[in-house]
Amino acid sequence: MSAPALLASAVSLARAGRFAEAESALRLLLAAAANDAEAMQMMGIVVASQGRLDEALGWFDRAKAARPGVIAFMQNRAHTLFQLGRLAEARAEVQAMEAVEPRHPAVRDLVARITHEEGVAHHSAGRFAEAADAYARAIDAGLALPQVKSNLANALDALGAAHYIAGRHAEAANAHRRALAALPDWPQAQNNLGNSLSALGQKDEALAVFRAILAKNPRDDDALSNMGVVLQEMGDLPGARRSYEAALAAKPDSALALNNLGFLLREEGHADEAAVFFERSLALAPGNPRAAYNLALARLTQGRFEEGWRLHEARFRTVPPAAVRRELPMPPLSAADIGRAARVAIWREQGVGDQILYSTVLPGLEERGQDFVLEIDARLVAAVRRAHPAWRVASPDESSAAFAGCDRQAPMADIAAFLRPTRESFAAQPRALLAADARRAREYRERLAAPGKRIVGISWKSFQPKNRAALGARKSAPLEAFAALAARPDLRLVDLQYGDTREERSRFAGDLTRLDELDLFNDLDGLLAAIEACDVMVTTSSVTAHLAGALGKRTLLVFPAGLPPFHYWTQALGRHSPWYPSVEIVSDPSLDTWPRVLARVDEILRG
Repeated sequence: MSAPALLASAVSLARAGRFAEAESALRLLLAAAANDAEAMQMMGIVVASQGRLDEALGWFDRAKAARPGVIAFMQNRAHTLFQLGRLAEARAEVQAMEAVEPRHPAVRDLVARITHEEGVAHHSAGRFAEAADAYARAIDAGLALPQVKSNLANALDALGAAHYIAGRHAEAANAHRRALAALPDWPQAQNNLGNSLSALGQKDEALAVFRAILAKNPRDDDALSNMGVVLQEMGDLPGARRSYEAALAAKPDSALALNNLGFLLREEGHADEAAVFFERSLALAPGNPRAAYNLALARLTQGRFEEGWRLHEARFRTVPPAAVRRELPMPPLSAADIGRAARVAIWREQGVGDQILYSTVLPGLEERGQDFVLEIDARLVAAVRRAHPAWRVASPDESSAAFAGCDRQAPMADIAAFLRPTRESFAAQPRALLAADARRAREYRERLAAPGKRIVGISWKSFQPKNRAALGARKSAPLEAFAALAARPDLRLVDLQYGDTREERSRFAGDLTRLDELDLFNDLDGLLAAIEACDVMVTTSSVTAHLAGALGKRTLLVFPAGLPPFHYWTQALGRHSPWYPSVEIVSDPSLDTWPRVLARVDEILRG
């Protein structure tokens, strides 16, 4: 049989799906005509059809070498490279095709498919922005596979989730909107958009998104749970409860709804009942860091410290993280290392109040002979050094160099976990952690002193970001509630409230002294001196309360209804904060309004 006849026979056999026979015919042909480019091309097609892609690529390479510039040879080679996942080489081959025949229909299709697969690779590697860009370019190039828009939506939704975790809530909302443009009415992206809008403080817009989901599916448990969170943050606790209960009616084993209902119960003061819901949520979703973290805080509030600290590690894994883990080159400190490590790098976490709180246990490290470097907010460095001149203390800008000589590292809350594992261990709490500037404190005292009057510093407001506005409102008292104290002839009230409170102060009828030159937010050393100048502090839960407690200043910490906003103000362990011996907690279920709370303060100060 002639070469043309053998080639025609092989083509017919291949079209009939008889690939093994076609391959035999082609081998006979190539034995006689080793450089027949058409036969090599056909052999590549035949072996590729049998799944032998690497071998097929070799035949296409040989065909192209024998007859360069043939668009069909280049197309098959590009397609095989694409199938092998060698996307950069496939793209280079397509570009070579385009140089030969720019308008060839295979060029656009292959470009689109390669771009889409590049998107898949980016997506798998967690490069969501790059993935979304690649999917969008594949669509622009004309790729109309059913999964393409779904992949684009998924990448954009994942990008939004990544922005959300990083606290970039506006970027998150934009990404989720783009996901919904690609795949409208997708509940997952809608829920994520609603959560992003809520984090931006756009509560009404968030509720509208959740209600749109529920209009199509009234039993969407995620939308019901998320809507409950927004209602709770807006102060509508009955509405939040109805949403959570509806979510559990739709899905009784919804870990999210159980966790959220537990959080609501905790806010209502039912700490033990809340802990049960957190336990149920965690049992259903053992890897859920939010349920673990909430249960940790519940256990700390209950005084079950060993279990609470064990679960507290979840703070690094919540979304968004309650605390951001630091990556340091030295291994983490264990309880067994205390007193044996050469030097420990103790790094700050969360806000100024938490940094002060957890640093109160550090004298215990010193007593055990453990050398350490403490990283703390720059505004507190001077006060810590005054109180503990032997300690190594560094601001965040100084800590990298200061940590260089350390052989172990720990976040400061872990040190608290090691040293305060039981109720009884809090007997070791020091009276004070910080020391004020004595000269400034004396000057403020001289300015504020008045015959027959005690100096009472007050702080009443907690400023919170938009997504925590409800917490801020719950922690804040109206200034007018202090009017009875201001009217007393034996007291002089001093305004130590940071932030812009001019409007509230302008309406206040009582006498309220203010140190106008003192920047109560940036100059914490000056604020400490002002607190030290006072006889007593009366404050809501804020950084001022931590500063007063860390100075050992007598402090009346106030909140209504016996509902502590944080675990460290619990009354489960007694009338005083277990963390700050000088802080007396003034709260009770019967003191259910701020005027009643401040009336009790009035009684205490008279006593």
